Amino acid sequence: MRNSFCFFLLNFLLSRLFFLCVTNPVFAQTQPQTPEGMVYIPEGYFEMGSSTAGSEDEGPSHFVYTSSYYIDRFEVSNSDYEKFMLSTGHPQPKYWEDARLNDPNSPVVGVSWSDAMSYARWLKRRLPTEAEWEKAARGTDGRLFPWGGKWDKGFFFYFVNIYGESDNYSFTAPVDYYKSGMSPFGVFNMAGNVWEWCQDWYQKEYYRYSPERNPDGPQTGRKKVLRGGSWANEIEGVRVTRRARNHPSMKNEIYGFRTVLPIQ
Repeated sequence: MRNSFCFFLLNFLLSRLFFLCVTNPVFAQTQPQTPEGMVYIPEGYFEMGSSTAGSEDEGPSHFVYTSSYYIDRFEVSNSDYEKFMLSTGHPQPKYWEDARLNDPNSPVVGVSWSDAMSYARWLKRRLPTEAEWEKAARGTDGRLFPWGGKWDKGFFFYFVNIYGESDNYSFTAPVDYYKSGMSPFGVFNMAGNVWEWCQDWYQKEYYRYSPERNPDGPQTGRKKVLRGGSWANEIEGVRVTRRARNHPSMKNEIYGFRTVLPIQ
């Protein structure tokens, strides 16, 4: 009887301690206040890459740890970029006058990696590393698309902007469209719409020797990484593990970006 009472008392005390830890700010680990328009991505491990899907440079699958950070909920829009140009005198992007692509709420395109970095620095931010980008896109359960499996949302593309008109847009879509295709963290358009510049230099074999904690790419290279696919890709081309690359000076109608704010 005495043993039963002690067991009950111990469980009671542990349950009270747990309650205090999750409800009392003195005990609980508090999440920093998220800047407007951004999403908090917690520290920890996730599965990066794929050993079975797509190109050789997507593997091997491996586990990576990232420190916590904020990432833009939406791709940088034409409206956002216009404020940057007006504030700094930075030149207009390519395609700025193209009526197919210049809606204020569509993602800015025709920006080089250097343009994207200049915008990010203006906000005292930077571009995401490949690891940060992929974690924000797929979460921690190893999914290949932000919403889960390829056809989890059916066969009508009202959750991703890819090639064709079945998704309601022939070219770029508004950055806050396709809510049903959000990533597990609540980030929009991590698949389709526009390819997004990342901070890293590209190297095909990088995953074979990349560090486990906060990998930030090779030290040098010729081309920069882009992730996410675009409105010109088929569904297989917008997997979250898909890697693309181009010269940092390249300006393309399918290239855009979003920014990251590390948490110190």
